[in-house]
Amino acid sequence: LALVLLWLHCAASPSKIVSGRVSVRWPRAFGHSSSVARKLLIPKRSIVSSSVSHAEFKSRKKLLLVDSFGVIFQQYHAIKSKMTTKDGLVTNGLFGFCRILLTSLEHIKPSHAACVLEGGGDHSTKLQIYPSYKANRKSPDSDLAVQFGHMAPLSEGIGIKALSKEGYEADDVIATLVKKAIDEGFEDVVILSNDKDLLQLVSEEDSKTIVRIIPPKTAAIKSISDAQMDAQRVYDKLGVWPKQVPDYLALVGDSSDNIPGVPSIGPKSAQSLLQNFASVEEMHEVATDSSIEEFPLSKSRREEVAKHRDRIEMNLALVRLCDDLSIPDYEEIDDLRVGLGLSANEAINAASKAVDSYEFASLKKTIKDCYQHIP
Repeated sequence: LALVLLWLHCAASPSKIVSGRVSVRWPRAFGHSSSVARKLLIPKRSIVSSSVSHAEFKSRKKLLLVDSFGVIFQQYHAIKSKMTTKDGLVTNGLFGFCRILLTSLEHIKPSHAACVLEGGGDHSTKLQIYPSYKANRKSPDSDLAVQFGHMAPLSEGIGIKALSKEGYEADDVIATLVKKAIDEGFEDVVILSNDKDLLQLVSEEDSKTIVRIIPPKTAAIKSISDAQMDAQRVYDKLGVWPKQVPDYLALVGDSSDNIPGVPSIGPKSAQSLLQNFASVEEMHEVATDSSIEEFPLSKSRREEVAKHRDRIEMNLALVRLCDDLSIPDYEEIDDLRVGLGLSANEAINAASKAVDSYEFASLKKTIKDCYQHIP
């Protein structure tokens, strides 16, 4: 009886949960130090289901979004042995890409999914803002570049919609799809990526939709609770919460994208500033107001913030994701249903043909387990 009463008491006292953790947020006056803002762990809410009924699949909404170019780059360099088809097409990147997709279908069991491709090119919106954006990046190996054109047909062959938007990066399309999923009341959104720009999309405790990021590795996909980037882990990594990631990057810059930071503002200084200001806009307003004498950092750093307003605004425009795009070949969220309208058996047959076309014989044995949750 005592156990029953205890259970009823707990059930009647719900706590806010972020990615399976009880959220404990202290007032801003206490700051956001790790010791103060630490979440209390409870048994984690798993997004992996061992078995899903057809009725549950129809009602459940879980979206998988794949940063496709990030995945194929990683897989190409991880698979050292050169794989080729009988016709001479190099396929080690495609093989790894396909393996990640099939592993995700089997273990995450999404109801909806999309492989998002780059649509930037020489006329991308970010190059118009800053012509040197990503100018430090080398061209991909020719063996890898020839595989890019096969990503979309391979993805759709195994039942996952491929999407892109000309002039925009994959990050912006992913942000748009995350917003649509939230508006549609999805329970979970899982993003496969290593891109830190996407950390700004991770959900905090006020969101009904749990949005998290998983490294695109088979081990991480099979053990999501251990590998996921939730709000607390974003804070542990960067010292700021997800919504502040664009502000943080606007201050410190991003060398991987050739985005210059503000001189003398490094990670520690940026963290300190963003513990006192909600955004860089608010920070700049205070830094340039001569009537306000106090400023969290030294006089020289206050001057740097005031002096480099244009750079900070440019950086924000580069790192803050666009979430209101009109996406070609997309009309509604159910366009992203796994299987693309096919039954489980039809999806298995289509995936087998797609895998056969690239001579990925070792992946065929896993296909059947990837579509058992489809009606």
